[in-house]
Amino acid sequence: MKKVFKNSLFVLSLSALLAPSITSCSSSSEYGTYVYVLNAEDYIDDSLITSFEDEVFERDNKKVKIVYETYDTNETMYNTLKTGKQTYDAICCSDYMIQRLAREGLVDSFQQAFDDGLLDNYRNNVSPYLATYDGNDSGTLNQIPVETLDGTDKLSNYAIGYMWGTLGILYNPELIYSRNYNVFSSDERTKDLSEEDSISYIIKNFNSLDGWSALWDPLYKGTQSIKDSMRDTYAVGIMELYKDYFLPTSGKYLSNYNDRNDKFNSCDDDTIKGVQDELIRLKGNIFGFEVDSGKDDIVTKKIGVNIAWSGDAVNSIGRGYYADDDWEEVRDESDMVNLYYTIPELGANVWFDAWCAPKQDEGYYESDEYRYAMEFLDYLNDPTNACANMSYNGYTSFIGSNSEDDLSVLAYTLYCYDLREEGDEPLDDYDTYDLSYYFNFVDENGQPLTELTITAYDPLADTEEEGLEADGREFTFTDEDGDGRLDIILATDLTSYEGRSLVAQYPKTQDINNLYVMRDFKDKNDAIVSMWENVKVNPLPAWVVATLLVFLIGGLSYLGSYRLIRKYKLKKRKELRKAS
Repeated sequence: MKKVFKNSLFVLSLSALLAPSITSCSSSSEYGTYVYVLNAEDYIDDSLITSFEDEVFERDNKKVKIVYETYDTNETMYNTLKTGKQTYDAICCSDYMIQRLAREGLVDSFQQAFDDGLLDNYRNNVSPYLATYDGNDSGTLNQIPVETLDGTDKLSNYAIGYMWGTLGILYNPELIYSRNYNVFSSDERTKDLSEEDSISYIIKNFNSLDGWSALWDPLYKGTQSIKDSMRDTYAVGIMELYKDYFLPTSGKYLSNYNDRNDKFNSCDDDTIKGVQDELIRLKGNIFGFEVDSGKDDIVTKKIGVNIAWSGDAVNSIGRGYYADDDWEEVRDESDMVNLYYTIPELGANVWFDAWCAPKQDEGYYESDEYRYAMEFLDYLNDPTNACANMSYNGYTSFIGSNSEDDLSVLAYTLYCYDLREEGDEPLDDYDTYDLSYYFNFVDENGQPLTELTITAYDPLADTEEEGLEADGREFTFTDEDGDGRLDIILATDLTSYEGRSLVAQYPKTQDINNLYVMRDFKDKNDAIVSMWENVKVNPLPAWVVATLLVFLIGGLSYLGSYRLIRKYKLKKRKELRKAS
């Protein structure tokens, strides 16, 4: 899961936990219908849970309780499902785990829910880049085959997309330079560069074709932390071990995307050993491992580089720019932490978290629990609600609001990121950012629009103007290249806060064909777990040991001195008491 799971999102009331039957997590009682949902901490706007319950009560006059629980890892959730100790109506987990659950028959298809019209928000508004349900296999989810108990099927039948993003590099070039000034001033590549040119060098280095290799560069030694996450860090090792297969400039380059994706998922014995060696080598260049603290450590300037999930990067970039939790008060320039997020041109992992429906007895699919569970998932896919979740957690929703009946997601994106002033249509004075791949607007007959005029607004604003806060800027998008899709081009400044956040939330068009989906390692999972254990227990680099020894010796010296001083003071007090 790309959001780090913990044991509890919020404390449920005792009555809510005890009211249902203790033999099953899905049940009805005189108090209403209980729907059990498993998701991640800080991965949902809590108000959406209560607003759904209120909406159901107002519409159906029924009390539905969403019992919202969390787990720590995908593996913990997997073991729970395997043992059958508890059942859930909906669970959210990561791409590779969904493949495993579908292969082992632990989750069911969503086809009935689609046929019953319970998932129309998702069907009508999911981004065509991620999934489609019109027979077009262009969606990333649709391109992932899984082995199931009945043969081979598409992953999209077992997953309702929730959030997605990339794994990239979050960095603070100013801190890197100041922290490692002595290294930069002595390295042949940078010793003659000014501070400004050195910072430009760092930015160019991480954004280069071979940007992942920068993590192994002595210039950044001791300034970076990497994920204490076996699968994510394994992917970084793959990009270094097999970089020639991803570099168009090399003689080994694999020109076919599927071949590159296969290479990205290599897990034969030689590859596992090679990745282990690369990660042990990388370990000698880092400050340490982290799971969830990196997004905070880079804002507080404890580190200058972090392997980060894109949603965490959005969060960190915002906190480095704003001084308050509400993101309204901009920091003083002297206190600003200017963070950048990049996906090296070499490529990276594109990940997604999605909802699954654990397999139930046949009669369950006629129950209120099933119906309201599907309705709750679809409620989250209402475009306005999708915006609320994105605003809350910084991650990117699967929803593109592609119908001209609801333009919330694009309107919100323009509101947040497009820098054009009212009436300022030309793009000459801005950096351009192409999001055409993510949106595919159609009319009421399902035909692609050739022109769209839209006003930027904040769909989350609490106003009396139909719930929308228009900012007065109107944009017109057309299909200039004639490919049957609108050209959605935003105007930004990639060095500004808005531009840096936009890069983290939506990959650049040129990066799309270099983003690879992680698969389940099947019978190689145990071997990779063993590899990761070898990386973690491998001796710390000498410089880290030396630093720890300095602290240890300093601490012992302090304790020794403290004891001597304390002994001396006690002796003096005794002498004074005797003298008196």
